Amino acid sequence: MSSSPAGVTRRTYGNWRRARGFGIGTLSPTETKVVFTALVAPALVAIGSGRAALTLAAVGAVLVAVTVVKVDGRSLTGLALRRLRFHRAARAGWTELSGGLLTEHSRRHDLPGPLAPVVPLSTDDGRGDRQGLLWDRRTGTLTAVLRVSPVGLDLIDRTQADAWVAQWGGFLADLGYQPMIRHLTVTIDTSPTGGTTLRDDVTTRLHSAAPAAARAVMAALAAAAPSSAAEINTYVALCFDPARATPRPPDLPAAVAEVTRWLPGMERALAATGVAVLGRATTPWLTDHLRAAYDPGARADLAAAAAAGGGVGVPPGLAEHPASGWAAEWADAAPIRARESWDHWRHDSGISVSWAMIDAPRQAVMDRILAPLLAPGPFARRTTLLYTPFSAAAAATEVEREITHTHIRRSWARKTRRDETQRDRDDLVRAIQTAREEAEGAGLGRFTLYVTTTVTDETLLPAAVADCEQRAGHSKLRLRRLNGAHAAGFAAALGLGVNPDELHHRH
Repeated sequence: MSSSPAGVTRRTYGNWRRARGFGIGTLSPTETKVVFTALVAPALVAIGSGRAALTLAAVGAVLVAVTVVKVDGRSLTGLALRRLRFHRAARAGWTELSGGLLTEHSRRHDLPGPLAPVVPLSTDDGRGDRQGLLWDRRTGTLTAVLRVSPVGLDLIDRTQADAWVAQWGGFLADLGYQPMIRHLTVTIDTSPTGGTTLRDDVTTRLHSAAPAAARAVMAALAAAAPSSAAEINTYVALCFDPARATPRPPDLPAAVAEVTRWLPGMERALAATGVAVLGRATTPWLTDHLRAAYDPGARADLAAAAAAGGGVGVPPGLAEHPASGWAAEWADAAPIRARESWDHWRHDSGISVSWAMIDAPRQAVMDRILAPLLAPGPFARRTTLLYTPFSAAAAATEVEREITHTHIRRSWARKTRRDETQRDRDDLVRAIQTAREEAEGAGLGRFTLYVTTTVTDETLLPAAVADCEQRAGHSKLRLRRLNGAHAAGFAAALGLGVNPDELHHRH
């Protein structure tokens, strides 16, 4: 706890712990195995052949060097593998997409990169309205997007803010008892509008019969609005895996019905965490949202069309496909052309750079710690928090395993006569605290953060990158630029059912 200058206590948060496994020092478990094998193998071979042992020792020394030496937190082996994968993808043509307006191909509705298997399903939400679910045809998962509006912390007292944070913690803990939940994402999408959207919105809402004085006042206020006005979209995406349900749904309609049955409870739980649930995203909204992300130059036109009651997703008078439930214009959500380079990704009128979090704040922080990163700025930015819950049964096993691995590292340090650092002591304390809190009913999960910034002018890209990295520093976050994987980072930052960790384990 810490105290403010006025003497009012303010709650602090922290003690996030990165899962380390049994890796020695800063090495991961896999890197530890490589180093151990490189050191032990020559000694074993030396029993039979000294010359072979020398050769193996030379090879082992190279392996140890490329494993232990770190560049920007990554081993030389990891950097080389990423380069090789990117060049292989570039030579195979996987980093480019070209779908001209007159191009005819059987899979023209596919989105680029990891979102290629995703298509929308427009279904009944059980309350007389329509909802859009994103179906991953490869994994079978269904993602529901809930549009929310944060209430904010400016005009509320500290007790209410603490209650909202506690409710959010309870919501995340409850996910461990929901076997269908694969992961959850919270996305804040900000984009500068130059003030035109506000002025246009006020102009369209002026009543023709309003007094002239009232119309003049509103017009003056709209004209005086700051040019840095921003458009902000916040939504929560819940990724469901019907295969984990009991009993397992026999087909896709049954899976959709099962997901729809769970959504009202999720909406009620979210409403207690300090956000207003605006409703479930529809297929037209998802289509327009993706189109604006891939083609930021069309954002103003999409907003105007949506205000007029139309939009790219489903134009007025155009019905959805009756058999499949897909939106008839889902193909309009994808970019016409995209090309990935090592340090950025071009898509239609936008150029994007993406980051992933490698370290959470290492000290206790206030509840407003992410405000610099989430606040609107001069460039479009999208921030997504991805949370993967452990099941209630697996949580206890996981925390005990981490404590065991911590004791293994301490034992290794004693045997090698290496002094224990303060960071190692703090890590053990946090591991024990996590186990204690889990035993008292707290939830356990892995979380990370993805950030994407987008510009329409290539000359502004360095400024946008610097702005984003500076904001991350003010939020006490350590981010790593996803060089060679910006398309995947862009898809992850969209927060529409893509989990890069799952992509990494696909074959």
